[in-house]
Amino acid sequence: MLAKDVVMKSNLGSCSTSPAEVIGGMDVAAQSLELLHQLSDAQYNHVAAPYLQSSIGQHMRHILDVFHAITVYPRSDFIDYDVRRRAHPVEKEKAIAIAEWISLCDWLDALSEDDLLSLVNVSGEVSLTHHVASVTHSTLGRELSFVASHAVHHFALIRVSLCAQGISSAETFGMAAATATYYREGD
Repeated sequence: MLAKDVVMKSNLGSCSTSPAEVIGGMDVAAQSLELLHQLSDAQYNHVAAPYLQSSIGQHMRHILDVFHAITVYPRSDFIDYDVRRRAHPVEKEKAIAIAEWISLCDWLDALSEDDLLSLVNVSGEVSLTHHVASVTHSTLGRELSFVASHAVHHFALIRVSLCAQGISSAETFGMAAATATYYREGD
């Protein structure tokens, strides 16, 4: 799938026959790809101190890591959100991020409603003072909803970096889906 195909598929919105969770994931991918295509490498690597401690590239790597955690399905039913690729080249090279988003879109596009109902076990650390991970039961669909929402929260941080660099972004970049609905539909 090409970047323009992701944006087009995302723009189909509710007209699509894809499950809602897939549409949400594609929306996140489309926003990521749109942003990545507008940034220079210097902007992607800029740390907007003192407001942020991480570059857009570092946030993008983190978002991608969380998405990658769920792509163990269908090979495995164990999702480990603590698998991270800190200092991976994707943090510095936006072309790698673009390729990874396109690959994720291919994975998303192949998911069915039955896949989203599949039971998974989810692991993630829960303490700042001890190495303790919680393992819970979930569904792939619920986890896909989570990773999309998680990405949007990081988009809000990325938006701070964009503003600090004088870079404009879509009005809805970093906005929660429910907030966008509220503004579209009014009170």
